[in-house]
Amino acid sequence: MSSDKTREYFEFLAHLGMTKHHGSMEATRELVGLCHIGRGQVVLDVGCGVGATPSYLVETVGCRVIGVDLVGKMIEHSQGRAKADGVADGIEFTVADARRLPFESDLFDAVIMESLNIFFAEKQEAMREYVRVTKPGGYVGITEMTWLKPPLPKVEEFYREVIFAEALDADGWTALLEAAGLEEVVGNGYRIDIPLESKGRFERYGFGEIAKVMLRTVVGFATDRGYRKYLKGGTGTVSRDLLDHVGYGVYAGRKGSSS
Repeated sequence: MSSDKTREYFEFLAHLGMTKHHGSMEATRELVGLCHIGRGQVVLDVGCGVGATPSYLVETVGCRVIGVDLVGKMIEHSQGRAKADGVADGIEFTVADARRLPFESDLFDAVIMESLNIFFAEKQEAMREYVRVTKPGGYVGITEMTWLKPPLPKVEEFYREVIFAEALDADGWTALLEAAGLEEVVGNGYRIDIPLESKGRFERYGFGEIAKVMLRTVVGFATDRGYRKYLKGGTGTVSRDLLDHVGYGVYAGRKGSSS
């Protein structure tokens, strides 16, 4: 997988002002539960995108959040969102690479990421880094695109060439967490529910932000070749039984005292 292409894709999403993960808010809420995130804890959101989950955690759970993302434009969006939501005092944001986190070891009560590890060839390296910065007894949790059954070549090619993503099945994701030294690993894969996905997008961003993204999309498509590349690349490419193969999963494990 090309890191340059992946970064280009992230910058495209940052310009749109929206990031997404399969499962939307339902997946986020399950992730919070599996990681036992509670009031007063300190949580690291790796690949925080435009800051929707950090704001949700501070508002709903009452924890403190540090969000990191590789793309500076994402951090700008996140800071603006936290300020608009009135939760800026409970969140810090910084630019950082998930595979080389700028934090000391054993620092966070929970480390989470949503739709991030599919973009890494170095998945195990990244997972060990998440575990490193988690406190003993704390949790590492992920929501990730998950193969529900072996993908058709056309489906796999679409995600590899257009989204620059390499997914695993549910057993693969849980094995990844266990290989990083996590204990009590749990998680499941789920089918994508399109109406639920749409509802979750509006819950996460609100009608106003959705409208802004749609306007940016229209303007970008009309004026920018890069927009047309991504938007055209994602249409008419995938077979109609895509959802039989592609789902999402929510997985978590606890860091033991000897990890």
